[in-house]
Amino acid sequence: MNTIKTGLLTTLLLACLCMLQAVQAESPIAIDAAWIREAPPATSVLAAYMTINNASETDQQITGMDSPDFRSAEIHRTVVEDGVAKMLPVSGLDVAAGGSVSLEPGGLHVMLFDPQRPLREGDTATLVVHTASGAAISVQATVVRKTGDDAGHDHAHHHH
Repeated sequence: MNTIKTGLLTTLLLACLCMLQAVQAESPIAIDAAWIREAPPATSVLAAYMTINNASETDQQITGMDSPDFRSAEIHRTVVEDGVAKMLPVSGLDVAAGGSVSLEPGGLHVMLFDPQRPLREGDTATLVVHTASGAAISVQATVVRKTGDDAGHDHAHHHH
């Protein structure tokens, strides 16, 4: 009896994985160059960057992001008011047909709150991009150390 239950469970699990892959395969959205900036060990907020590409002939909308490696994830836009950088939440991103949207330091980015484990240079974390069509695109983002070009964009000191 246990063999039958195990076989049924395995079949069900494989079916679920196939459906997940089918949803991802049907999405015209592709994610390139996803990365997370390494932060000091006590930091509870990190930032992720990537390029979101739309290979379809119709506009697509990104409705949000999440991650099993963080308590929550939010899309934000950097604005500078009176010389102070502020992070403002963005409810969605429109990606034009055949176009792309870049999330990069000093502009659009993903704020990642409360990492579930320490993340150091070379580690990876899973990010899940959600679309208005119901697709959930999973991508692995690599943790990288700050460079001279983007070291000035430290999210630990920004106002939300």
